[in-house]
Amino acid sequence: MKIQYLGHSSFRLISQMGNSVVTDPYNGRLTGYDMPHVNCDIVTVSHHHDDHNYIEALGGQPAVLDTQCEGTADDICIKSYSTFHDDKKGALRGTNLVFTFLIDGINIAHLGDIGLYDQSIVDALKGCNVLLVPVGGHYTIDAVTAKKYVDAINPQLVIPMHYAVPQGTIDIGMVDDFVDLFPMGTVVRADTDTIETDYIMDDDKQKVVVMDQYQD
Repeated sequence: MKIQYLGHSSFRLISQMGNSVVTDPYNGRLTGYDMPHVNCDIVTVSHHHDDHNYIEALGGQPAVLDTQCEGTADDICIKSYSTFHDDKKGALRGTNLVFTFLIDGINIAHLGDIGLYDQSIVDALKGCNVLLVPVGGHYTIDAVTAKKYVDAINPQLVIPMHYAVPQGTIDIGMVDDFVDLFPMGTVVRADTDTIETDYIMDDDKQKVVVMDQYQD
């Protein structure tokens, strides 16, 4: 399986069979930089804000998953969990969906724009292989709460998302606020937009990988 970072909270997950799912496509008018144009078979939407639901950016006429669901499409198993976009039980920003994917034997969790520490989400995701976690704060959990999720879930691979970049226009924190919380040697600046799952299977040590944005 390949993991491509499309920017913001958007990833493309590609199975060995070539099936793919894109998470949270975004509108560049909101983020300050454009979403790469890619094709996919499935798109998941954690919530309906323009920096997470810009389905028009995608090719391939994908099936859209934007509600709590569970099912299998070819070789990709998907399940979602409802939580909140803020720490006021949705009073400020509404609900948020956490999506999990089982692809080529790898369990991946995408936390969307989760806005609080939710023990039920920890219990559901504990021991997953890959955690895609927002770290920028303001509209989501901040770096400290993201680290709390990592410690509780204990994935092999952690990929931060939803953080400030030089070309971005959203008022959120930098990725360094998150990665600085980890011991030396844990963090990898991948210098690539795509990694394969054998990247996480070569040893038992947890890795935090900061990825480049995929360019189409």
